[in-house]
Amino acid sequence: MVNEAVQQSATPTIDYLLFYVNGNRVIEHHAEPDWTLLWYLRNKLDLTGSKLGCGEGGCGACTVLVSRCVDRDSGALEHRTVNSCLAPLCSVDGCHVVTIEGIGSVAKSNMHPAQSRIAEMYASQCGFCTPGIVMSLYGTLTSSDHPHTSLTIQDIEDAFDGNLCRCTGYRPILDAAKTFAKDINTLPCKDSSASKSISTTLDKCLSFAEESNKEITKVEFPQELREYIPEFTHIKGSTIEWYRPVTLHELLRLRSTYPGGASKLVYGNTEVQIETKFKHLKYPRFICVTNIEELQQMKRTPTSLIFGAGVTLTRLQAKLAQWNDPKVDGGVCQALIDQLKYFASTQIRNVASLGGNIVNASPISDVNPVLQAAGAVLELHRAEANSVRHIPITDFFLAYRRVAMIDDEILVNIHIPLQLSTNKTFLRSYKQARRRDDDIGIVSAGLHVELEPVESTDKQQWRIVYTRFSFGGMGPTTILIKKTQKELVGQPWTRAAIKKACELALEEMPLNELTPGGQPEYRRALVQSFLYKFYIYVCSELQQSSVDPKELSVAHKYHRAISHGQQTIPERPASHEIIGTSLPLRSGYLQTTGEAKYIDDMPSLPNTVYGAFVLATQPNARIKNIDLGAASKVPGFVSFVNHDDVQGSNMTGDVVHDEEVFVSSVTPCVGAVIGIVLCETERAAHAAAHLVQIEYELLTPTLFTIDDAIEHNSYLGDEKCLWQGDVEQTLSEAEHTLEGTVLIGGQEHFYLETNCCMVIPSNDDQELTIYSSTQNPSKLQELTALAVGCASNHVTCHVKRMGGAFGGKESRSIAPCISVAIAAMKVGRPVRMNIERDVDMSITGQRHPFKIQYKVGFTNEGQFTALDVRLWSNAGYSFDLSMAVLERAMLHIDNTYRFPNVRVRGRLCKTHLPSNTAFRGFGGPQGLFGCETIVDHIATYLKLDPVAIRRLNMYKEGDITHFGQPLERWHIPRLMDELTKSSDYVQRQKSIEDFNKLHTYRKRGICMMPTKFGIAFTAKFLNQAGALVLVYKDSSVLISHGGTEMGQGLHTKMVSVAAEALRCNVNLVRISETSTDKVANTSPTAASASSDLNGMAIRIACEQIRERLDKLLVGDDAHLSWKDLVKKAYFLRIDLSAHGFYATPEPLGGDLANNRAHFNYFTQGAAVSEVELDTLTGDWHILRTDILMDVGTSLNPQIDIGQVEGAFVQGVGLFTMEELIWGDHKQYKWTKPGALFTRGPGTYKIPSFNDVPIDMRVELLSDAPNPRAIYSSKAVGEPPLFLGASAFFALKNACMAYREQQGHSGYFLLNSPATVERLRMACADEFTERACMNEHGAFQARGSF
Repeated sequence: MVNEAVQQSATPTIDYLLFYVNGNRVIEHHAEPDWTLLWYLRNKLDLTGSKLGCGEGGCGACTVLVSRCVDRDSGALEHRTVNSCLAPLCSVDGCHVVTIEGIGSVAKSNMHPAQSRIAEMYASQCGFCTPGIVMSLYGTLTSSDHPHTSLTIQDIEDAFDGNLCRCTGYRPILDAAKTFAKDINTLPCKDSSASKSISTTLDKCLSFAEESNKEITKVEFPQELREYIPEFTHIKGSTIEWYRPVTLHELLRLRSTYPGGASKLVYGNTEVQIETKFKHLKYPRFICVTNIEELQQMKRTPTSLIFGAGVTLTRLQAKLAQWNDPKVDGGVCQALIDQLKYFASTQIRNVASLGGNIVNASPISDVNPVLQAAGAVLELHRAEANSVRHIPITDFFLAYRRVAMIDDEILVNIHIPLQLSTNKTFLRSYKQARRRDDDIGIVSAGLHVELEPVESTDKQQWRIVYTRFSFGGMGPTTILIKKTQKELVGQPWTRAAIKKACELALEEMPLNELTPGGQPEYRRALVQSFLYKFYIYVCSELQQSSVDPKELSVAHKYHRAISHGQQTIPERPASHEIIGTSLPLRSGYLQTTGEAKYIDDMPSLPNTVYGAFVLATQPNARIKNIDLGAASKVPGFVSFVNHDDVQGSNMTGDVVHDEEVFVSSVTPCVGAVIGIVLCETERAAHAAAHLVQIEYELLTPTLFTIDDAIEHNSYLGDEKCLWQGDVEQTLSEAEHTLEGTVLIGGQEHFYLETNCCMVIPSNDDQELTIYSSTQNPSKLQELTALAVGCASNHVTCHVKRMGGAFGGKESRSIAPCISVAIAAMKVGRPVRMNIERDVDMSITGQRHPFKIQYKVGFTNEGQFTALDVRLWSNAGYSFDLSMAVLERAMLHIDNTYRFPNVRVRGRLCKTHLPSNTAFRGFGGPQGLFGCETIVDHIATYLKLDPVAIRRLNMYKEGDITHFGQPLERWHIPRLMDELTKSSDYVQRQKSIEDFNKLHTYRKRGICMMPTKFGIAFTAKFLNQAGALVLVYKDSSVLISHGGTEMGQGLHTKMVSVAAEALRCNVNLVRISETSTDKVANTSPTAASASSDLNGMAIRIACEQIRERLDKLLVGDDAHLSWKDLVKKAYFLRIDLSAHGFYATPEPLGGDLANNRAHFNYFTQGAAVSEVELDTLTGDWHILRTDILMDVGTSLNPQIDIGQVEGAFVQGVGLFTMEELIWGDHKQYKWTKPGALFTRGPGTYKIPSFNDVPIDMRVELLSDAPNPRAIYSSKAVGEPPLFLGASAFFALKNACMAYREQQGHSGYFLLNSPATVERLRMACADEFTERACMNEHGAFQARGSF
C-alpha cells in the first residue's frame, strides 16, 4: 500500500526522456513506462532492423548498443550491448542507442566492416538473427573492455553467448568475426602438402590482415550527452509510473512512500520484463535504481570485499578478474568468475545487477550458492530513522521467492568476508545446465571448506574445521546443507568423509517426481558429483598422494580450445560460367544492415487492426461458455472472431481436412485456436486475449504419449507396411537375434522469425491479399479460399523471404493465417498478427517423436539376415503431414545397409497434443537413427567395431533397396574410404583408447557413420514446378518461380541458373518475391527438391528465350552483347518472356500399398565426430568433426557448405540437447498436462556458438556429377542433418568406456536426445546408484515421446 504519511520533498522533477538514436536527438514527452526499447525503435522510429525473436532476451535478435558517459570529467564512455526486447525505453534516458541501421547501410554505401564481412563470408542465411549478431560483434569492437588494438580470438569466441542462429551452424559467423582479432597467428594452418582447394579460418583472417590495423569506424557519441547530468525523473504513464531517483536518500524516500507491492525496483529489467510479459504480473510503479552512486561502489578492505547492489555483472566480472588472488580471497573471486562466465549472456550481464539477482531469490540462481558458501552479509537500508541492518545471506532466503526484507528496505551492499585463518581454506563453484551458453543451472553449487593439519607419522593429513556447502536447484530456495556441515566438522578430509557428505546431502535435500523442474535422480547425482569434484580439487591443491593422477582431470574447469574450420571445394567444371561459383547470397548485404524486410517489418496500412489468439487451456474439453466481458472493455477492442464467423468451411488440413480453423465445441489440445481478439493496437489485442474467460467440461481420456495411444488403441489411419523376403523364417534360422526398443524425442523448429502474416481485404471484388511467412503459398491460397468461401483466383499470397522455416512453415503456418483472413473479411479492414515465441512453440507442432521396436537377425560375422521393425509416431491430434513423415521414416530404416529380408510396419498415434509436422529430414532422421541403433547394438553384442558392421553390410552399386529401387551412382563406399583417410580415423581411435586409460572421469569417443537421403516428394504430384522469366528492354531480367526463400540460398542459386542459361551477367538477374499471381499451383518449398524443380523450370524458360535470341546472332550481329541483343529482339518484336514448366521424370513416387517407392536420386554423405565427455556431469564438447558430402556438381559450393554445417549442427541439437517437455500423467507430473513446458529459449535449448565442433572440416566430394538434377547438382538441405547423430554415438561410446571401467559391460540403451541428464545417468557409478538406487545401471531418464 502507499504510505501517504510520508511527504515528498520539493525535488526538481523531469517528466520527459532525452536520448539519442544513431546520432539523432530524441525527446519523448509521452513515454509509457512499459514500452520496451525494441517496441519504440520499431513502432515509433520505424527502425525495424532490430528483430523481435523471443521477447525474453534469449536469442539476441534484438541486440543494440547503448552507450553513456560514465565520467564527465574524463569523458569516459561505457558501451554495452543489450537486449532491446527487455530494456525499458525509460532506462535509456541520457544514453546513445546505436542500432544496426546506425552503423552502415547499403542504400548509403557506407557499410561497416562488421556488416560486409558477415555478408561476404556467407555468415548470414535467413538473416533474421543477423542484425543482432552484427551488433554483438560491433559492440565487442567498440567496447572499452576490448580495445580494437588488443582484441583476441578468445574475445570473439565469448562475444556471441547471447545470440542464437538456427541456420549457419555458427562456423562462418565466427570466422568472419575472427578477422578482427589481433592474435590470428594462434590459429592452426592447413597442411602445406594438400593438393585440394582448402580454405581455413586462418586463411580468411589473413585475407583481411592488411585491414586489421585500420581504426574501426564507430558512431560518434553525441556531445550533448557528454555533459548530461541525471536528474530525478518521474514519467507518469496511462497505467504505470516510472521513477528514477539519483541519490540513495531519494530512493529510500520513494521506497518508503511506495513499500512492498506498491512499487517494483528495476535495474536491468531482465527479470521484471519476464514477470510482466509471461507471468502477467502487474506493477503500478517502477523505481529505476541505475543512477544511485552508493549502489555502484566496489572496494576491497583487509577484511572484506564490498560490492554495491547496483553493480552490473559485467562490471563485477572485470573487478573480480582484477582482484583475483586465492591467497588473499580464499578463492571467492575465482569461484564467482567461474559462475559468471556462463551466467546468462553478455547482453544480460551488461545490465543485470548483483543485488537484483540476490533479491530475486531464484532457487536456481548460479551466484547465490557461491555467496552463501563465502559467508556473504547483506547490508539493508530503510528511510525510517536512517536504519541500516546487516543480515547473513544464509538467513536471507525464507521460501520460494521470499526473502527476509521489510517492505521498504533496500539492499545497498554485499559484504564478502576475506578468510584470515592460518588454516587452509578452499572455495569452488560448480554448475551444470542443459547448455553452457546462456542457460540457468539445473544444479549449481558453492562449496567451501577450512582444513587444519593433523600430526601424523605416516603422511600429511587434514581435518575439517568447518564447511559451507550451498546448492541451487535442489529446493524452493538456495539451500545450505547445515546438518551435513555439522556432521562433517572434525572429520578427516578423506573419500569416506565425502561419501558421508553425499549420503547426508541427499537426505537433507529430498526430491521426487513432483519436484518442479523434474530430473530428481540427475539432480541428486549432480550434488554428489560436485562434492566429489571439490574433493579431488582440494586434494590436488594439497598435493595429496591419495588421489590417483587419472582422476585429476576433474579437479579444474575444462578449458575449451578456440574453434576453427576448414572447407574443401572441388574445381568448377570448365563448361560452367556461373554455376559452381560461390555467388554471395543476393540479399546478404541487406540482411547485415537490417534493410532486408520481413513480414513484421512491413508498414501497416491505414485502418489496420491487430489480432491475438484466444487459445484452449485444456485438452479434450468441451467449451461451455466464452466470457468476453473483461476483454471487450480493453480500450481499442474491435471484435472477437470465432467459428461463427467462418463464411466457408471451418474444416481445414494440408492433406486430410480433419482440423477446425476455430474450435467449435471440443478442444483437441492445449493451444487449439478458439478465436481471435481484434484491437486497434497489438498491445491491446494481447491484453484483451488474456482476459477472455472460457469455461470447460473436461472429457476423458486425455492421451499425450505414444504409449498412451497404444494402450487406448488411438491411431490415425491404418498401419503401413513394407516388406521384402521371408522375415519370420529367416529370423527363426538366424545365428543370432537381438531385440530392442529405442525412443527419439521431438524437436522444435525454432526459426528465428515466428509465424506472422498480414491480410488485406479488398471491398471492390472480394479479393484477399496475404503477406505471410510460409513455405507453401499455393496451399495457403487454396485453403484460405475454402475457408472464406471464394475461388482461389480471389486470393493472392506473397512471400518475400522468411526468417527460417525448416519445414515448420510448410503446413502449420497456414491455419493461423486462415483465421486472420476470416477476421479481415469480418471487419473489412487489414489485419496483421505476429505470433509470440511462446505461443508459436506451443501451437504449431514439432518434429515427430518416434518409438522404434526391432528384432534383427545376423551371422557370427555381423552380416544382417533379417529385420522386423515397428515404428510408432506421435502425430498429435490430426493427420497434417504425419503419414508422409512416417512413410519416409520407413523408407530410410535401412540407411546405407542391405537387409535381405525386411518387414517395416508403422502407425500414427493420435494424441491430445498439437499436430506434429514437417521438420528438416521429414521422418528420415528418425528412421536412420533406428537403423544406426541396431548397428550399434549388434556391434556391442559381437564386440566388433561398428564401422566393421557398417562396411560389411553396406549396399553395393546396383543393389535393390527394401522398397525396390536400384542404387545408381552409389558413392557411399568411396565416401567412407576417403573419409577414413582424410580424418585419420584409425590413428585417432588408438589415441582415444590411450586417453581413456589415463583419465578416469573424462572420456572420449569417436564415431564414423554414413547416410543416404532420398530426394523427391514421395507424393508424385508434388514433383513439378513452374517459372516465369521476363527480360526487360534495358536487358535486366526478373524471375518468378514457385520456391520460397528461407535462408537456404534458393533465390541465389536460381539467379545463377538463369544467368548461366541466358548467358548474361548475373548482376542483371533479380528475383523479387514468390507470389501466387505469378506462378500458379506451386509445390511447397520442401523435400530438399526446390533447386531441382524450380531450377529446371527456370532453365527451360530461359532456354526458350535464349533460343529466340540466338537466331539473331547472324552476320555483323554475330557477337552482339547481351544488352544489344535484347534491344534488337525488342525492336524485332520477339517475345522476351517465357514460362517454364518441369515435372521430375518417372520412375518416381511412393506407393507403399504396392510395396514400392522410387526417389529421383540419393544424396549421400559421411561424417566422423570425436567428443570429450565429463562423466560426472554429462557435459561434453565436440573436439572435431569431418564431413564428406556428395552434392554432385555444386550449384554454389559456399552455400552448400553452409547448408551442410547448418544441418549438422541442427542434427547435433536433435540428438543431444533439444528436449521438448510436455506435461502428462506419468513422466512429467509437475507441469500442466498437455501443456508445453519448453516454450522459449529460456527452457528449450538449441546449440549455441559454444557447441560447435572445435575443429570442423567439411569437404564436397569431387567428380560425382548427378545427371538427374539441374546442372548435375544434388539437393543438400536435409541430407546432412542425420550426420549430427555421429556426435550422439560418439558420446555413447564415451559412456561405454566409463561404464566398462565401472564394471558395467555390454549394450545399454540411450534414448535420444542424449541430454546431459541422459549421459550422466548412463555413466553408472556409485553416485548414480545413490541417486536412483537399484535401477541405476539401466536407469532411463524421463522424456516426452
